Amino acid sequence: MLAVIGFLFYFRQQINSVSSNKDKVEVIVSDGESSLQIAQAMRESGLIKSVWSFELYLKFKKISVKSGDYLMPVNLNEAQVAEIFGAGSHQIHRITTKDGWRREQVAAYLLKNLGLSSDEFLTKTIKLEGKLFPDTYKLSDEPTVDEVIEKMTENYQAKVDGLSVTEGDLSLASIIQKEAGPVEDMSQIAAVFNNRIKIGMKLQSDVTSIYQKDTDSWQSAGLLNYKFWQPASGDTTKYPGPFNTYSQVGLPPTPICTPSLDAINAVLHPATNNYLFFLYGEDGKIYFAKTQAEHQANVNKYL
Repeated sequence: MLAVIGFLFYFRQQINSVSSNKDKVEVIVSDGESSLQIAQAMRESGLIKSVWSFELYLKFKKISVKSGDYLMPVNLNEAQVAEIFGAGSHQIHRITTKDGWRREQVAAYLLKNLGLSSDEFLTKTIKLEGKLFPDTYKLSDEPTVDEVIEKMTENYQAKVDGLSVTEGDLSLASIIQKEAGPVEDMSQIAAVFNNRIKIGMKLQSDVTSIYQKDTDSWQSAGLLNYKFWQPASGDTTKYPGPFNTYSQVGLPPTPICTPSLDAINAVLHPATNNYLFFLYGEDGKIYFAKTQAEHQANVNKYL
């Protein structure tokens, strides 16, 4: 009887003991791992002190550990660790943002997938359009808006490290990102826009008209309901504003989206040509022209 009582006392002490360490450790639980393998991994990670007591607790409580990539606080007792693995909580979050998304699309994605405040994100990224680099990110088990912004902007800085990228370069790259089809077309399109800028000609980019339309319209529809980048119907000049390059000369005041590194490099290393017009035909190919008449001929032939 004393031995049983002593064992239960020791078992309870093992299960409920807590570390004062407030760090977190990453633990990956794969499909098909046995309770012994899981317990040994927990011990190696410093989450538990005893393999046998943790494994016994799992079996006693009939806890089935869910596979996943966990970020676990190390100041939990073994019972708490077991319950978390059984619930599948405290797992690392992964998000993927895409080339050509504007801030509002990132905000909608974070709201929908992580429940993060879109208002907070948009408020804190007012001056960061174009610098929220598109990529796949691994976030903590309890992600915040600040964590997301920090990772995205740090990634942007790392990607452009060693490059001389001005705000104007980024604005032009964002237009090219939305205008171009294949990556190999980007440097040629950059040259076309540069040629226009040099002679004071309006860029007349459809995507800037769409950006202005969306900027004027999305709030009334709601962030999660609005479909960004839908073609602007009718006269492209009917959406007046600083971003519409049909009504404004020069580049828009800020980027219209986050460009890829390919688009940025196209601006930094444009092709050399003397074209002022381009279009994508119904066949998906790009066609350039030097004059309005040549461009109209391409419109009649390829569209």
